[in-house]
Parts: sequence; structure tokens; C-alpha cells
Amino acid sequence: MAYSYLLDLYQVLAKRQAEILKSAEAPGATVAEEQYRQGRLHATTDFLNFLKQNYHGKLPRRLQKH
Repeated sequence: MAYSYLLDLYQVLAKRQAEILKSAEAPGATVAEEQYRQGRLHATTDFLNFLKQNYHGKLPRRLQKH
């Protein structure tokens, strides 16, 4: 995997997490919608942690500060 793809994935996941957290502030969500939102946030966070644990160390040192 080219490191530019990994950096792009970090940006996409950060954007998705921000969108999920922003939508959590919306009032009037049903229980099912709230569970769906929590599941999305959990899956996104888990995937980001997986990438950081397994691939972050393979980035060039100058980019590992991300």
C-alpha cells in the first residue's frame, strides 16, 4: 500500500467521524438511529485503530507524526 493511500484513509476516516459526531448532536433521534450512529462510530474508530497499529509504522519517519 502506498503511503499516500494510508494518509488519504486517515483523512476520510477523520471526516466520517466528524460527520457522525455532528449528526449525534441532532435532537429527535430514535433509539434505532442512535444505535446505528454508535455502531458507525465504533466501526470507524476500530478501523482507524487497526490502520494505526498495523500500518502506521511503515510510513516514512517524517510522516509518522500524523
